[in-house]
Amino acid sequence: MSIKQNSQFTFKYNKKLGRHGWLRLTPAYSVKMVEQILDNLDYSPACVFEPFSGTGTTELVCANKGITSFAYDINPFLVWLASVKTKKYTDDQISNFNNARYEIAEKVVDAKEYTYPNIYNIERWWHHNQLSFLARLKTCIWSIEDDETRDLLKIALCKTLIALSNAAFNHVSTSFKDSEDDNSFTDETGIECFQSACNVLLMSLQEQPVADAKIYLNNSMSIRNNDRQTFDTLITSPPYPNRISYIRELRPYMYWLGYLTTSEDASDLDWNTIGGTWGSATSKLATWVKRTDLIPNYLFDIAKNISEADNKSASLMANYVLKYFDDIAEHIQSAYDSILPGGTVHYIVGNSNFYGNTVPSEKLYVDILQSVGFTDAKYEIVRKRNCNKALYEFWISAKKPRTK
Repeated sequence: MSIKQNSQFTFKYNKKLGRHGWLRLTPAYSVKMVEQILDNLDYSPACVFEPFSGTGTTELVCANKGITSFAYDINPFLVWLASVKTKKYTDDQISNFNNARYEIAEKVVDAKEYTYPNIYNIERWWHHNQLSFLARLKTCIWSIEDDETRDLLKIALCKTLIALSNAAFNHVSTSFKDSEDDNSFTDETGIECFQSACNVLLMSLQEQPVADAKIYLNNSMSIRNNDRQTFDTLITSPPYPNRISYIRELRPYMYWLGYLTTSEDASDLDWNTIGGTWGSATSKLATWVKRTDLIPNYLFDIAKNISEADNKSASLMANYVLKYFDDIAEHIQSAYDSILPGGTVHYIVGNSNFYGNTVPSEKLYVDILQSVGFTDAKYEIVRKRNCNKALYEFWISAKKPRTK
């Protein structure tokens, strides 16, 4: 049977779906995937938990369906983004946002510039005229006192700064367009781009979520005591074991909004995130020590083969694979201890390949789920990923037995 790429299960499906399309994040899964999981449940979930919130897809789907949910993310920018996306806005708040965007358009020409964010080689991202406009736009937005209005304007700023940038995110390494001057760019061009972003937000605010969603800044490897035994369903798509930085596409937003100030901040966040090592975080793999005894034995054989590859980073990548599944195992143990009996867990995750050695994420997840006590653990292929003919995305599910 031929397995298709099924782009409707990726971030591409979300781009024109109201709030889901506010900001792109390539690793995000689609609204359709979450809806399919919910539709296949043989019970009505009382509360859904999303331990790797990302852009808030699961929470927003649940909120629109009238299902209460809560979520974790280790990235403060994503916690903020998902909170703004899932919030219920009053008519007055929407009107305030609409009025503020016109006031800003009038003031931005004469506004003073904010200091540019500390992004390495920033003029590769934006030329001088674009940078000047964005810095003045930020000055105007930061002067708004109302929290809800300012938050929505920040989303519009994020959309604008990406629309005006030279960056492309169609590869693991961010690439940049060849463009030497920006003499054609004017403030009027920037204002038009900003107003277009605001229009998108206003259209998406015409419908409001039905249920509440709460997003917390928390590491998903440990579920907080006051959240235990409150959820009966877990739906998530963790970072994949592919060493891609969890915050790669988010850096411009995070620097402009003040969530990052140095490259060390980014590396520290990557190190503490399941699945992400980039920059100086990679060197920490040399001294990594496992925390659980839940890693299946055959993974150590795979890691040994990876470490023996003819590559200077081979031993670090072997440790990376072990660290990823040790972290995931710690999270799964915490999920089992916390979810209500009879509840189900659902993970959308891909496999990976290092120097010709396949890491079977689907089998490893199933084995770890079973080892901590979940039953009916299984997986099915969702789609073929376009980056490598041997890479797929899987829907992995399991159930916590009811107490006798």
